[in-house]
Amino acid sequence: MSSPISPNISKKLHRLVTSLSPHNDYVDAPVSGGVKGASDATLTFMVGCNSPETLAAIRPLLQRLGKGVIPCGGPGSGSAVKLCNNAALAAQMVGICEAMTLGEKLGVDPAVLAGVMNVSTAKCWSGEVNNPHPAAAKAIGSGASANGYKGGFGTALMLKDLNLAVDAGEEEGVAQPVAGLTRDLYRMATLHGYGEKDFGVMLQFLKGVNTESETEESKETK
Repeated sequence: MSSPISPNISKKLHRLVTSLSPHNDYVDAPVSGGVKGASDATLTFMVGCNSPETLAAIRPLLQRLGKGVIPCGGPGSGSAVKLCNNAALAAQMVGICEAMTLGEKLGVDPAVLAGVMNVSTAKCWSGEVNNPHPAAAKAIGSGASANGYKGGFGTALMLKDLNLAVDAGEEEGVAQPVAGLTRDLYRMATLHGYGEKDFGVMLQFLKGVNTESETEESKETK
């Protein structure tokens, strides 16, 4: 299983598979690395599997698709790690979107702001690799926003993972105020037609920009 689902459902599927067919196994192995990682075969697999034999059998296959195979624990742990990662990533992206917009409004060149943040304490993947501001992304040479938010990790897909993460937190009694608010923002963005765009399009959603027509920023990056 390479797409994240509820960790508890992964555990149930593992029990079902092994009870019906003891000679087979069920492994949850979601990936991290995005579209670029998939095209470059540099994905990282987060593997939920408690059988060393099964892990040894599937490792060569996974290594043909990516560079990293990380055992995360028993059944369901791969999905759990993926959801935790994406909950943090989505909140991180919202923070970068707000900072880039504020800096621009205060008269700072987005490329300069991103350059400073990427060598300072705000350095992160959403700022350095997939910056949501088109001008910054062009200057960095990386990021879906430089291409009209096409070809990245979709907003609707991020919403799916956030729903799963928040639901898992509710099942476990974990307070997630930031994840809950981030989920609501991505839900609204999806409802407003941004679902197919890279999740960095949150910057444009918060600014109230319709990305179906070319934005000022994207014109400037051409």
